[in-house]
Amino acid sequence: MPKLSSNLHNSFLMRLLRSARNDKTMSGHVIARNEVTKQSHICRILQVLLPVYFLLILVFCAMPFTANALSIGNTVSDDAARLKVAAESVMTQANNVTASSDVDHIWNYVDHLWANDQQIEAKQYIEAGLSLAPFNYKYQAKLALILAKQGNNAEAFDRASIVYQKSEDPATVKLILGLLGKDDAAPFKPVEKIEFASPTVVLLTIGDINPLLVKELQHKISDFSGLATVVLSGPQVLPPPDRSYFKSEIKRMRGTILAMPEVSAYLATSKIDAAELRTNDEMFVQTMIKFLEQSNQAAADSFGKNMQLAKLRAQQWKYDTLRDYIIEKVKNFRSQNWLLVGVTECDLFMEDSNYVFAGTNPHAQAIISYKRFMGDFNNEPQNRKRLLARLFKQFLSVFGFLNGMIRCTFPDCARVFPRTLAEHDEKPEHLCNDCRQTLDKLLKISIQKPEKQR
Repeated sequence: MPKLSSNLHNSFLMRLLRSARNDKTMSGHVIARNEVTKQSHICRILQVLLPVYFLLILVFCAMPFTANALSIGNTVSDDAARLKVAAESVMTQANNVTASSDVDHIWNYVDHLWANDQQIEAKQYIEAGLSLAPFNYKYQAKLALILAKQGNNAEAFDRASIVYQKSEDPATVKLILGLLGKDDAAPFKPVEKIEFASPTVVLLTIGDINPLLVKELQHKISDFSGLATVVLSGPQVLPPPDRSYFKSEIKRMRGTILAMPEVSAYLATSKIDAAELRTNDEMFVQTMIKFLEQSNQAAADSFGKNMQLAKLRAQQWKYDTLRDYIIEKVKNFRSQNWLLVGVTECDLFMEDSNYVFAGTNPHAQAIISYKRFMGDFNNEPQNRKRLLARLFKQFLSVFGFLNGMIRCTFPDCARVFPRTLAEHDEKPEHLCNDCRQTLDKLLKISIQKPEKQR
């Protein structure tokens, strides 16, 4: 506990004793000046004043704790008030264009209310936010939950249905499954040894994926091709990205920081080898955090947080890296009839490209990335139906390569080469006659004909 300083403690006692020695009256009577009466007098004064003294000590000790508690309470209250003011300032703006660019202020306050179990209070703010950003399905889902809580079941169901159809975010979809009477997708089986009697499409998930999207892709492939299609859960822990915003940021700042005299002195005092910091990114970050903690904890926290965010931004994996990784993971399980196609949200690139939608090794395996098909990536409203269509077209393209076919040039075919996402969207969700007939012969199947080819 906090203590009174020794000087304050001693001076307080001295004043007490001095008061006791000099006091000549008690309850209106003169006190005799012999030692016995003086000692008796002092004892009586101390009996009265010492409880006050100890009460003061308790007050002094309690003050920091009380102040801290009040400070915490005030901080929470101040944060809530600040968030509310920011949200309502957006809600009262007359210019919808300006207000829509500031709508995050409303969502921040909604998140605060939601975290504090104040969903009903959040309703008016969600509705205001959705009037500016109606395609934010996370808050559409939350509004649906509030409507159901208030007994507006039909309206809640309709809104939840749209969220289910459109949202590309698994966590958002999960919010409204109960309103629609749907269950969460069962986890996919881990990779296991399966012997297939005939060619079978094996979709292997790589890293964190959207399970509902992959499930829909599985059904679409099976319905279109007539091939058995299974999904197996592949590796969740991935090799480090080959391109990283985090790495580029470290590279940009490292030379300047290590050249600072203060940093050099710290490294020398701490006996840290600067040469190792030039090659070890994680060690560099942790060392800089410890350096900043000496003088500014807030700066250290901010630096650490920014580095964590940098790790999540603009990461890319080389196709060869993930290909070699999954080959190693499945080598003891795959058999002759596996038509192996990896599906990942990881952004891919190849040696001579900034990015690719997919990569294929004929008669071996392929990997498709749907990262650049997502609405958020392209600054588009989310639309899982569109995302599924883009992903399915890419599957049809790589599936031909996987079975040894060359690139198609007929414009009304999913297997033509798109230079942009817009051109990819122009492709149909079917194969041309030549590609379809070639695959039929190769795999001894009967692929669906589009209506105009029948």
